[in-house]
Amino acid sequence: MRGKSENFMKKSKIKFTILIMLCLMLTLSSAAPLWARVVTVEKDQVNVRQSASTKSEIIGKVNKNMLFGWYGAEENWTQIKLDNGKLGYIRNDLLQGYDEVTVTGSTVRIRKSPSLEGEIMGQAGRGESLAALDYQQGWFKVQYGQDTGWISGDYVKLGTAVVLTSSQTAEQESPGQAHNMDSVTVSTGNPGGILSGKIITLDPGHGVRSDGGPVDPGAKGVNLGIWEKDVNLDVAFKLKAILEEMGATVWMTHTGATSLNLYGRAAVANDNGSHIFVSIHANASTSPQHSGHSVYYYAPASNPRFSGRRELTKALAQFVQDSLVNICGRANLGIIESNFVVVRETNCPSILVETAFLSNAEEEQLLAQGEFRQKLATAVAQGIKKYFGVE
Repeated sequence: MRGKSENFMKKSKIKFTILIMLCLMLTLSSAAPLWARVVTVEKDQVNVRQSASTKSEIIGKVNKNMLFGWYGAEENWTQIKLDNGKLGYIRNDLLQGYDEVTVTGSTVRIRKSPSLEGEIMGQAGRGESLAALDYQQGWFKVQYGQDTGWISGDYVKLGTAVVLTSSQTAEQESPGQAHNMDSVTVSTGNPGGILSGKIITLDPGHGVRSDGGPVDPGAKGVNLGIWEKDVNLDVAFKLKAILEEMGATVWMTHTGATSLNLYGRAAVANDNGSHIFVSIHANASTSPQHSGHSVYYYAPASNPRFSGRRELTKALAQFVQDSLVNICGRANLGIIESNFVVVRETNCPSILVETAFLSNAEEEQLLAQGEFRQKLATAVAQGIKKYFGVE
């Protein structure tokens, strides 16, 4: 009896240990960061402001490729800490985010503090990837087992760029909380560019706030938990930069959060005399297997209001869809005619681009990468070039 009892106790302990390990793994995975913890500056002479608003006081300037730790976010602004210890805000479209580093040295020491005098707590080998949690004056704070430590920036390289999200608290925001409200913006590109004289309105999908309430974040990624509005905004900013380089005048219906409803967004294009309107979205489905690119348009031949531009609208949709499939390589779901407000209420050829599916694990991983979002922007721009016949 004693032997059976001891065996039972041993088996029970093993099961209990396994259960504890599984719970710990689930806890760690749910606590893993879903947004960037290190950022790089994308342009020279970028303003750092005291609060998350273009009207706020400038407390410093930073230059291209400078690195900073992520200290928080508000709408489409990221908070960083300057070398003098001051905290300030930079617009997300002027930054790129990262959440891991890869070791480039053969054997690199990890220390308890960001200094060569810091106590050594371990080491990492070439090619090993470490979760990056912070950056301070040449040192990255990294996850090391159950602890955190510091590794010299001289012996690591940044991983793949990820979404700079600022929507992680959107569901908890109270209606009375004050926020920065971004307005419609416009900028003119290179006057000698191939799209010079063309007016294009870009609409990053979602990001609307009604009656002072939380921002509508759109769909949420199935695994990483990234929000659609953050993906849409980043792709739109990247597309804006490409189109401006080509000479286009680009209007943005918003740059992070807006009180404009769908009719108001269409009105932006109508009021500025846009040649085309492009709304950027990421798709979602109840089925995790659904994937691919699609472009929506609306110009029914039976409606006299659209009959004069039906073929132009279909051509714009097809050019962009073909370019997305050729450059980004996901499944071709084709162009689809659908009665969406933003493409129905505009007075110019208009499309709604569904870049990829956040409900598909593989495509969510792609949408989280800056490189893939750049490819999406490039593809849409190439389709627009073909539409205007300026290849």
